[in-house]
Amino acid sequence: MLRPPDLHLAEQFTRQALAAQPGAAGLWNELGVILRQQGRDQEAVVAARQAVLLDPGAAVLWANLGNAHFQVQHWAEAIAAYQQALAREPHDVNAWNNLASAQIKSNAFIDAQRTLEYALTLAPAHPGVVPNYAYCLCRQSRQEDAARWLEQRLGMNPLVAEAWVKLGEVWQMMGEIALAISSYSRALSIEPHHSTAQYQLARMLRQQRRLTEAETATRQLLASHTQHADGWALLGELMSVQGRTQEALALAQHAVEIGPNDDRDARLLMLLQYSDEIGSETLLAAHQAWDTAYARPFLPAAPPVARGGGRLRIGFLSADFGRHPIAFLGLPALEHLDRAACSIVCYSDRGNEDEYTARFRAVAHEWRSSAMLSDEFLAKQIAHDQIDVLVDLMGHTGKRLLVFARKPAPLQVTWLGYVGTTGMTAMDGLIADRFHVRAGEEQYYAEQVLRMPNGYACYAPPADAPLVQALPAASGGYVTFGCFNNAAKYSPRLLEAWATILLHVPQSRLLLKTGGIDDPVVAARLCQFFSERGVGSERILIEGSSPPGELMAHYHRLDLALDTLPYSGGVTTCEALWMGVPVITCPGRTFAGRHSTSHLSNAGCGEFVAADLAGYVELAVQWANRIGELAKLRAALRDQVGRSPLCDAPRFAGDFLSLLQTAALSAR
Repeated sequence: MLRPPDLHLAEQFTRQALAAQPGAAGLWNELGVILRQQGRDQEAVVAARQAVLLDPGAAVLWANLGNAHFQVQHWAEAIAAYQQALAREPHDVNAWNNLASAQIKSNAFIDAQRTLEYALTLAPAHPGVVPNYAYCLCRQSRQEDAARWLEQRLGMNPLVAEAWVKLGEVWQMMGEIALAISSYSRALSIEPHHSTAQYQLARMLRQQRRLTEAETATRQLLASHTQHADGWALLGELMSVQGRTQEALALAQHAVEIGPNDDRDARLLMLLQYSDEIGSETLLAAHQAWDTAYARPFLPAAPPVARGGGRLRIGFLSADFGRHPIAFLGLPALEHLDRAACSIVCYSDRGNEDEYTARFRAVAHEWRSSAMLSDEFLAKQIAHDQIDVLVDLMGHTGKRLLVFARKPAPLQVTWLGYVGTTGMTAMDGLIADRFHVRAGEEQYYAEQVLRMPNGYACYAPPADAPLVQALPAASGGYVTFGCFNNAAKYSPRLLEAWATILLHVPQSRLLLKTGGIDDPVVAARLCQFFSERGVGSERILIEGSSPPGELMAHYHRLDLALDTLPYSGGVTTCEALWMGVPVITCPGRTFAGRHSTSHLSNAGCGEFVAADLAGYVELAVQWANRIGELAKLRAALRDQVGRSPLCDAPRFAGDFLSLLQTAALSAR
């Protein structure tokens, strides 16, 4: 492939030749290819179209027009162009494969399958057609068929790296991570610098929380593919989950500079929430810039008209309808909504289902499996369903905000899945409370702030939560502090505060438990931090995650939980309270830093909320010396929390529905 300077020279020479021969179809075709290689996709379409106008009988020109349309996501036009190419050259396997790819993109999976089956009769081991056929089966939720078929084909030609990559992707979609890692590794044994195999291998190692191995794999990818934007973004994510926020931000910013798109920019927005240096004003500006670049172009000229009368139709869109914080903080409200006053439609992007998915299904009057739908098609489905209020449960942590950008519902609100403003013009409301968005702070939110009277979430503990046990310090002779939050939330200021607390409470321990933190390199770095401040490594207990059914039993080992800043705990704080463990916190500067303040206040535990970080340290030290009071509180806390607004699902559901009804009336 030509390098950028060569491309500019090639374009210059081609245009000079066209000035002399304006009717030369081959030159127009060549210009279109050069423009496409420069990323000037719309100009490439114009040039490719001119080529076929001049020589409509040439199959290669139609194929290149199809490629140009494919690049700008004009699927129907790409399909038509490839069909024209194949009418002239029916044995072009690459054109058949490209036609199938365009059909898959337009959700015409049956057509794509037939196209690929014909292509396989022409070239049974084609390195593009074989993996594409498996992918087509996967898009029809036939992952097991795809895996079996690919394994059979690999037996015919085991040296095709791309086929091993596709098999890895199939195992990945089926949740067979170890098999996916094996397949990607096999691909790399054939083609050591295969970028997709390197990237996906690193992602799977990250998913298994093998952080150092994932970092090594990502750096190997970037050593040979320096412009791999997703690789830089992944490396940023790996730094973040180790608590290395400033490094993470620099890497994520570099990824965006190399390849700006809505997803990479959204990942950068998420990382901003973990920085001590970022305030609400900066967050708003960054989120609005994302809106301007990616969402506003989809905003319709005329918004949808609200229906008049009848039950309020509420749509909930999420990829997290399963055992996820949304199940513990949002499902209780859905289960208690007045069905006589509203109807619920769930749009689920989740692939695998569990017992909590069944509960979400049970509350839905209509259930739509939306994972395989494009943003455009899903938006049309929502509009067809005549949804009055569409609720976003993911924000920038998901990949569906461009559905909301198309404004398929007259009222659109964001709730629970994200930590503050989406920045979107198309998002009408943000559900919050007086703790997350204090009076006078509305200016930092692109949406209208819709405040619940108590908390913005309602907690329901898992049915398998163990009974509360006695305070360990009462018999152990020392206090154990603990934090089970994601290590990405460990800011430098917070770690300094923890070290100060440990120095002021002799013999105390700190138990840090979360996925990936037990990676030897990550654990050693944390221990070194505390050791340099005079806290011996024997006082720092570092453990990885536990299965959901076992995690809450580990709260038996804690006397006091320490919240994180600038991004505080959400469901983790609720779990600690349910297990009788108070959580020390202080409100942060942003929405993300105030979850625990809200939950503690609504649970009647406001005495554990400090005014600032210095007060946080003081509060932790004070309570560590009040063992008798802690023991009494531990025995009574579950009952107190269960009777509080934090866990009052019927009350919360009534307030939630009333809030949406009022907002919907205002939107008419």
